[in-house]
This record gives sequence, C-alpha cells and structure tokens, in this order.
Amino acid sequence: MEYTELTDYSMPGGTVTAWEPQVDAEEWLTDSRQLSYMHLEHARRAVREGSDWYSQWIGTAFRIERPLDREALSRTLVAWYRRHEAFRTSVRVHEPEHLQGDLTRITVSADAVTVCEKAFGADLAPTEVSDLVIDYFNRTVTPLSWPHCIAVTVEPTGDDTGFLLAFAADHTVMDAYTQVFAIRELTALYTAEVSGEPHALADFGSYLDFSDAERRLGEQIDANNAAVSQWRSFFDDTPTATQPEPIPRFPRFDVPADAPRTITTNRVPDNGFQATLSHWLLDATETKAFDAVCKGAGSSMTAGIYTALSMTSAALSGTADLRFIGPVHTRNAIEWGEAVGWFVGIIPVAVRPGQPSRFTDALTAVAATSAQYKAVGAAPFAPVAELIGGDVTPPGFVVSYIDLRHAEGAAEWTPRQARVLRSATRDADEVYFWINRIPTGLNVSARFPADASAEAVEVFLSTFHQILKKIVADGDCEYVYGPAPASVAVVDPGQSSAALSN
Repeated sequence: MEYTELTDYSMPGGTVTAWEPQVDAEEWLTDSRQLSYMHLEHARRAVREGSDWYSQWIGTAFRIERPLDREALSRTLVAWYRRHEAFRTSVRVHEPEHLQGDLTRITVSADAVTVCEKAFGADLAPTEVSDLVIDYFNRTVTPLSWPHCIAVTVEPTGDDTGFLLAFAADHTVMDAYTQVFAIRELTALYTAEVSGEPHALADFGSYLDFSDAERRLGEQIDANNAAVSQWRSFFDDTPTATQPEPIPRFPRFDVPADAPRTITTNRVPDNGFQATLSHWLLDATETKAFDAVCKGAGSSMTAGIYTALSMTSAALSGTADLRFIGPVHTRNAIEWGEAVGWFVGIIPVAVRPGQPSRFTDALTAVAATSAQYKAVGAAPFAPVAELIGGDVTPPGFVVSYIDLRHAEGAAEWTPRQARVLRSATRDADEVYFWINRIPTGLNVSARFPADASAEAVEVFLSTFHQILKKIVADGDCEYVYGPAPASVAVVDPGQSSAALSN
C-alpha cells in the first residue's frame, strides 16, 4: 500500500457523496484535559498563519466490496465517531491575554454526533471526482474548525458491487497507524450495520486521556532527565561536513552529471508546494531476499535499510556517517493499541558504521549506533527542546521505516485499492522518506523541496535503489566512497516548522 498525495491515486468516475458529522453548537463543553504537545504546536501554527494556512490533512482511500447502503453507511460513520473521542474534540481560540491561555479544549458527548449526507454530483469523470474531493478536503479540514475528520464515497459508474470510501483528517486527530487501522475498522462497522451481526471490534482508550498524561509527564522533565542529556549529546556531537548543526539535514553533495535518475518526482517543481514521489524499490520476492541477507548476517531488515542509506551517503558525499530524525509511535500501553489519535514521538538516529568494506560488515555497527538514542522516544520532545535551547526544532531530515505486513487485512489492501494519503505540503526545507514494507514489497514515499534540491534527492534515492538491488542480486555490496562534499547544502539549514506526518 503506497503513501501518496490524492492526486496520485487513480480515482474512479461516478457519483460522489460527502458524509459530514454534525453537532449542535450548544453541545460543546469546555474540557480541562490538556492538548498533546504535537496538537498544541500544530494548532498554534494554524493560528499564527491565519488566512495563509494551507490544509495539512492525512487520510485513506479503499474499496468496500458491498453495495452502498446509504443509511447503513451513515450509521457506520456515527459509530466510528462515537468509538473514538479524538473525533469529538476541538479547540476554542482565545486572544493571547486570555486567562485560560490561547487555546481551550472543547468536547461533545458520543450521542451528540449525527452525520449529514451531501450529494456532490453524479456520472462525474475520474478527473472531476479527484479535483472535487481534493478541493473539499483542502477547504474543510483544519486544526481550528470541527469536524476534523470527514469522508466521501464514490460509487463507480456501472459498478454496483462495491464503492470507494475516502476520508481526510487533520493531523491533530490522526497518525499513520490510525490511517491503516481504519480500513479494517470501518469495513467491520459497515458489515455489521448491513448484516445486523456484531462487529467484534475491541474498544480502546481515549487519545484525550493520553494527551493529558503526556503533558503531565512533560512537566516533570528537568535538566537532569536522561532524554535531555541524550538529545543534547546528539546535537552537540561533532557532525560530518555533510550535515551542519543544529538539525540533521539531508546530505549535501555535488550531483554527478552521470548520476542515476531511476526515481523522479511526481510533482512539477516551482508550483509553491513540495516535490513528492512514490516508488517501488523491491518486489515481494526481492524484499524477502534482502531480509534474508540481513538476518544471515545476524541483524535485522531495519538495520539493513539504515546501512543501505549509509552506503548511499558514502557514495555521494564521501562519508558513511548519517544522521536523521526518526518518528516513533507512542502507543505504549494496550489501551492505546488501535485508538484514533496522533500517537507520535521522535528520536534522533546517528548511523556510524565505522569504515566497513561491505554491506554485511556494517550491519552490526549500524544496528548498535542507530539504536543509541532509542529510549528518548518515551519523552515528549517539546519540553526537552526548551531545556536544551528552544530554537532546536526538528524535523529537517526524517526517515521512517515500518513493516506493515502483519497488520490485519494487509493481504486485501491491493485488491481493495487501498492507499494511505496525505495532502500537498507548502514548499519547505525539509526532506521526508517513508520506507514501508508490505506484502507486495518495499516502497519509498518522499517529499522534499521543489527547487534545485529535488535533483539531489532523486539521485540519492536512485542510488539507494541501485544498492538495494545489488545486495539482492549478489548477497552483499561493497562500500564505495565518493568525492568530498560540496560546500553548499542541498537543503537550507534554516529551521523547519512543519509537523511530523507519521
């Protein structure tokens, strides 16, 4: 299952309907539970940007292989919103001098939510469907105005065997795991409504309770906390010439004239948004072979991915050392297992393989060094940043590797045309790689500056791709050290303000 913008998803033509949750204004009540650090920063940024804010939603699209029963779907979505309190909260914005602060959480009870059906058009062409849905999601989803999660259906012309369901949510109420879990959950809820049989889904805790607990944890962090010393160590560590302080940045290097360009951007540069791409790196058989090489050397595929990135850095910038920010989930108890919310923290990752000659020689060192700061993910970053210097604002260069093969329903994602989605992102100086292993293979999704830097990212990923292929073909690969780095970074070392998208 790929992770792309909606423009890169093949929407069917047909009948489009929006399904909006509604609540009477008098039902909203002030809630004393604090916003999570991520939620607070995201909402405050929207307040600061005002009319310049551009929707930053994430979502999912997938087929439900049953005819559309409109009343049953309405009940399904009501049940979904009722199951997860994250969908039933919002914020009230105050003037800065307000005694309660700039933002107050408000909530509604589960039985206060209804769903309104809105017809958007029939017999629409695929491009019309895509444009309409993207515009609707972009206009409607914000961190400051409820609802924060909306859905549409597309009934394909000439096909009454099933329909496409797509939803978009503001990041303040959803993370990548929620995007994936929702496929099975919504299908089970709809099937139960149609059949009258119990859905057998487990109940989970409220993200609002988690958020409040996270803030209370953050208030206990002081200068003596281990997370503070480890983050400080990471930032104070002498970097290689390729990655200037204070934030890990994408490696800088001269782009060779004959550099491979097998992976290229999906978005035309210079349109005010980040470049974006999605590419299949290995098929299922190749991925198993790569995994076998890693395990045969006594390591894991995670270390293998990091090692291949290290080899890419060595080939292009002359150093195998690589530093980046890694997103990690914070679902640290069973009660948060499949709860809807933004359960994401960040950790620093420093890959230091030493001076290995081959891929398999580097795996052990990479596994050890990349896990050096793993424990800091239990502590929220915001209070740590204040203690080590509030101007330190990750991310800059972000790499996420997730193995989703064992998620329930994963085998059905391809036939059901399932895809996790993100909105377009205003151009910024950050680089994100999402590397996902699913039953059909290994995929990389990326977004990055849509300027001259785009070519460097394409070359980096193309070289990474070549290295993976060689490891699969030969069972190993030599480290090749390229020229000394260029003097100009491919990513501006200015501060990044965008929020994590995992």
